[in-house]
Amino acid sequence: MDLPFETDEGGGSEEGGGTLASTVLVVDDEAVVRDVCARLLAREPDLVVSLAEDAEEALALLKAQRFDVLITDKNLPGMGGVELIAEARRMQPALEALMITGYSSSESVIAAFAAGASDYILKPFEDLRVVRAKVRAALERRTERVKGRELARRVAREASELLEAGGHAPSEARVQLETHLRAYEQASRNSTGGQVAVVGSREALETLLEDGLEAVALPPDSPALVGAAVVVLETGAAHWWEIAERLQSATPDVVLLAGPNADLADLLDAITLRLELVGFGTSSSESLPERVRMLLMRRGLQRAQAALATALATFRASLG
Repeated sequence: MDLPFETDEGGGSEEGGGTLASTVLVVDDEAVVRDVCARLLAREPDLVVSLAEDAEEALALLKAQRFDVLITDKNLPGMGGVELIAEARRMQPALEALMITGYSSSESVIAAFAAGASDYILKPFEDLRVVRAKVRAALERRTERVKGRELARRVAREASELLEAGGHAPSEARVQLETHLRAYEQASRNSTGGQVAVVGSREALETLLEDGLEAVALPPDSPALVGAAVVVLETGAAHWWEIAERLQSATPDVVLLAGPNADLADLLDAITLRLELVGFGTSSSESLPERVRMLLMRRGLQRAQAALATALATFRASLG
């Protein structure tokens, strides 16, 4: 059958060139959906597409090979799409996941993001360019994460090799490099320091404090928000959108708390801003401390990596 609204815009990836293909797994119990996705994505020269009818078949494929992107329907026979995303991300943490849903609701968006999805796709697919664009965006997000990890490992390995090789570097440069290498290794194991600012939710504040995190309640207009490591906003907080938009150009990571009565428009705005989205006041509320700890660890790693890279450059220069 013909695929509606197709164009040749944005065909293949320039970097792919047919050499290093990205892998996409599509899971849907409707044959027509699998067929449309397979035919659409197979036209991308740098994509290899696998198909599964249900979660059980998908999990078998995930055990057998690595995938870059998982696209799954929310409603599957047996294990549902939300559970499949959670299990797939446990098996392959770097996996990007997209949820297919027949209707957009606050509940479905919260469930998908709580499970680890980074976006969702509405069906029926009215414009297949949207599907293609979302898959490309997911691949770009994964590529950036992988590049960051590879760079960090390369810097740490080079620092270790230079220290082991010795040379005639001044003792000050050597001590500095050793110190930052140890700090980076420590951050790789556990680094969750930093203040968390909570706006609009006493329950969230209490949950974070009970979990041992350094959290403080701040008003929406507090200048101290900019200095926090992570800012937690509730969708019910006054002017949360303006706060989140303002913080996009600042240093904090922003987590949006979506309560059980969250407005769908708010959640779609959160997706537009690329906020971390966590369901709260529901069965998934325990994921808030976990998500905040992940963000704090990521920030700690980034700081330690930057400091190590500077120390490494100083050490190399001192050898010359």
